[in-house]
Amino acid sequence: MTKHDAPTKTLWDSFFKYLLAAVLIFIPLYPKFPLFTVPFTYVAIRAEDFLIALVWLVFFLRLLVVKKISFPKITFQFAVFFLVGLVSCLSAILITKNVQPLLVILHYARRLEYLSVFFLVYWAAGDKNTRRYYLELAILPALGVFLYGLAQIYFQAPVISTMDSESSKGIAMTLLPGVTLNSTFAGHYDLAIYLTMMMTFLVAISSSLSSWIKRLPFLGFFIALLWLFMQAGSRISIIGLILSVAVVSFYYRRYFLGLVFFGVILAFIATSPQYLDRFRSIFKVFTVETSRVFVSPAFAATRTNNLAPITKNSPSLTPHPTPTPEALRPIQQDRSTSIRVDVEWPRAMRSFYKNPFLGTGYSSISLATDNDYLRALGETGLLGFLALLALLLAIGRFLFTQVARVSGVDRLILVSALGIFVAFLTSAIFIDVFESSKIAILFWAFMGLAFSTKNT
Repeated sequence: MTKHDAPTKTLWDSFFKYLLAAVLIFIPLYPKFPLFTVPFTYVAIRAEDFLIALVWLVFFLRLLVVKKISFPKITFQFAVFFLVGLVSCLSAILITKNVQPLLVILHYARRLEYLSVFFLVYWAAGDKNTRRYYLELAILPALGVFLYGLAQIYFQAPVISTMDSESSKGIAMTLLPGVTLNSTFAGHYDLAIYLTMMMTFLVAISSSLSSWIKRLPFLGFFIALLWLFMQAGSRISIIGLILSVAVVSFYYRRYFLGLVFFGVILAFIATSPQYLDRFRSIFKVFTVETSRVFVSPAFAATRTNNLAPITKNSPSLTPHPTPTPEALRPIQQDRSTSIRVDVEWPRAMRSFYKNPFLGTGYSSISLATDNDYLRALGETGLLGFLALLALLLAIGRFLFTQVARVSGVDRLILVSALGIFVAFLTSAIFIDVFESSKIAILFWAFMGLAFSTKNT
């Protein structure tokens, strides 16, 4: 590169860095207003889609000047995942023919968009100062999410949701009493997982500090976000939060500090009737369903009296009782669990049985499965599931091995990424975390930030 190219390179680097930073701020703060819907589909195009496309355009223009690019080793797993997804789409269009061609292609493109943010952040965060900048920047929007959540609760700020087809059109609503909180996100699950990521960062920052005085602001912010988290009412996300706190405390050897965070979390749960009722409900389902495995049901004894049975032509003096409705099974009494076990998960398995190797294609099992692993089996078959598993295993292996090789801000990033990774894997059992746009984009951005520590 000549000396004349240096100012141009610096300009494109700065433009790329700050435009990507703007996207990472915009995504958690801007509600999911659809700009327009693709004709003949329910897929909505939103502002972040254009912003991410603009970042890619700037990156390619920068590449014309820099003329140098390096890929992380995990690129192979990404490529396999994309390739299997593409083959599954073609199979769904040409063989099983159970999807709209345009719809399955749009769903595939959406996944490419989410995962592509990993590479954008990886290339942008090439030095430690930039990584520190992105880490600090990632936490700041959480304050805006918190304030907007307060505005929804106390000042009837608009709520934008995608929890059903009607509200996903961008209708502005207000929060009713007893309804779970969304804040700037499209659903309470998304909000809870986002806050889990932010609180994981706060725990990691607190663990990296040696003075309790310095920890107090981060502990206070953690409590504020935890209060907002409780308004979202997600059971699986609080399990993910507990696991992420355990991971961060273990890697920093801050066991007493970890107990303090656990104590705060348990205190919030113990004082929340909503959470206690929901945990009692799922505990009842678990105990009853488990007992059925080990205890044989008791059947009524046969008739032992001496009365002759009533035949078809024999009159009866005993009135026939009015049949009472069948009591709900314990699993049906917990609505969210019943939807998963009785509807969504069997639907995913039926798609898997229909085409075990490649599934029935993206979009073929409706908008929600509430289990990302079963969703992968149903939509992309065994090959797609194994490709996803290989990608996740590669991420986990890198995080576990790299965390012992770095220090300072890079260690903070990697330990936080480990906690977020564990929380996501846990949440994916009951939520489609890798398909929800806001949190999926942020997850892959944080993973890209963690992988960029290899550039040191």
